[in-house]
Amino acid sequence: MYVIIIGAGEVGSYLATILVEEGHDVAIIEVNSRRAQELDGRLDGLVVQGSGLNKKTLEVAGIRRANLVLAVTEVDEVNLVACMTARKFGKDPMTIARVRDFQYLSEDSAMSAEELGLSLIVSPEHALAEAVMKLLSYDGSGDIHYMCDGQIALLELPITEESPMAQEPLSKLGDVLPKQSLVVAISDQEGLKIPDGSYVIGSDSRAHIVSTPDVLDELWILSGKPWHHVRHVLIIGCGNIGFYLAQQLEKKGFRPTIVEADADRAKEVSSQLKRSMVLLGDGTDPEILKERLEEKADAVVVLLPDDEKAMLVGLFAKQLGAHKVIVRNDKLAYAPIGHKMGLDALLSPKHTVADSILRFVRRGRIASAHMLGDHEAEILEIEVPEKAPTHLVDGPISDLSIPCNALIGAIIRKDKVRIPRGSDRLRPGDHLLVVGKPQDSKAITTFFS
Repeated sequence: MYVIIIGAGEVGSYLATILVEEGHDVAIIEVNSRRAQELDGRLDGLVVQGSGLNKKTLEVAGIRRANLVLAVTEVDEVNLVACMTARKFGKDPMTIARVRDFQYLSEDSAMSAEELGLSLIVSPEHALAEAVMKLLSYDGSGDIHYMCDGQIALLELPITEESPMAQEPLSKLGDVLPKQSLVVAISDQEGLKIPDGSYVIGSDSRAHIVSTPDVLDELWILSGKPWHHVRHVLIIGCGNIGFYLAQQLEKKGFRPTIVEADADRAKEVSSQLKRSMVLLGDGTDPEILKERLEEKADAVVVLLPDDEKAMLVGLFAKQLGAHKVIVRNDKLAYAPIGHKMGLDALLSPKHTVADSILRFVRRGRIASAHMLGDHEAEILEIEVPEKAPTHLVDGPISDLSIPCNALIGAIIRKDKVRIPRGSDRLRPGDHLLVVGKPQDSKAITTFFS
C-alpha cells in the first residue's frame, strides 16, 4: 500500500515508522523545514517539505498513486481540508483525518466522515479520555482493554512478589490461573516478549492475559495487589482530554477536582462544567497535590503535555498514597519504570491513534488489531475461512506450525469464547485472537488463510 502522511509531528512520524516497518511505501509531507529534514535522515521513505493543502506538494508526494492519505497535523481544519484536497487530485484514495476539537465529534453538531467525503475521522484525545474512563471504573490493578465486542478482556496485570504467579514457569500455572484465561505476553524492563511454557514470570513484570470478563475477579487476586473502588478523581491539566474526561465523570455522578495552570483555560472550563471543582494552580506543585490527596482524592489522572513532568507528578501522587494513578505519556519507554514504581497505566495519544488507523488499514481478513507495549507485539483478530486448508483443521492446535512464534490466545465459535488448549481443533468460521510481532503480521495472516 502507498501511504501519504500529512504532518510529521509525534503522531505522524510514529505512524510513518510503524507503516514502514510493516512494509508499506510511505511518503510524509511536513511544512516545517527543520522537522522535515530531521525525519528525512531517519525514515526509509519519501519526505516532502511543503503544505499538504498544495496541489504541487501532493503531486511530488505521489498523490496519483496513493491508496491512503492520513492527515494528522495539529490543526483540525488543515486535516479536514487536506483530505478533501487529496480526494480531488488523487485516484480515490482512502482518507483519514485526525480531529482534536470535540465540537467536531459531538453527536448534535458533527458531520460524519461519510458526509465530509472521508473514510474515517480519528481523535486520539477522545479515545484516550474514553480509555481513562474504563480504567477508573475498573477496580483491579493495571490496565484493561476489551475486544470482540466485549466478549474478551485483555488484562495487563502487574505481578508483585506476593503474586502466586511470580517465579513460576507458565506450564505450572494451570492450577493457579482460571481456565478461561491465558498469558499471551510478558513485559518487563527488557521489553515485551511472547512466552512459551518454560518462561518464568518475574516479579515487577506485567502479564498480558486474555480472558473472559467473568473471571476478572479471580485474576485481580493473582496480582498480589488490593482492589480499589474509585470515589473521587483528581485531574492534573485540563486540555481537551481533561475537559472531556470531566464531562464523562460528571455524567457518571462524580464530582472531579481539576487543577489547571492557565487562568483563561481554568475560567473557560469552569463555566462549562457543572459538578467539577476547577482550581487555578500548578499541578506539579507538591503542596497542591498533597493537599488534594489528603482531602479526598483517591485516583489521580495526570494529563500534562510534558512527558517527564507527567511521570514525576504521577510517581509523586503514588508515593503520597493515591490508590490509582493514570498518566498521559507518549514516551512508552518510560513504562517499565512507571509500572515498577506503582503507576497503573501510561496512556499514549499517538499510540491510540496508531491503533485506530491500523485497525482501519487492515480491514479484510484481519477483523481488528490491538498493539501491545510500544508496538512490540499485536493481537490480531483473524477469521478461519469457510474453505479452510487442511493444515488448519485436520489436527490439534499443538500440531500447528504457526510461523514466527505466534500464539493463539482465544477462539470465538458461534459467539462462545474458548481459551484454547493444545488438544483443541480449529473449525471453519472460527474467529481467532492471535498474538505475534508486527513485522510478522503478513506471514501470520497468510498461514490462517
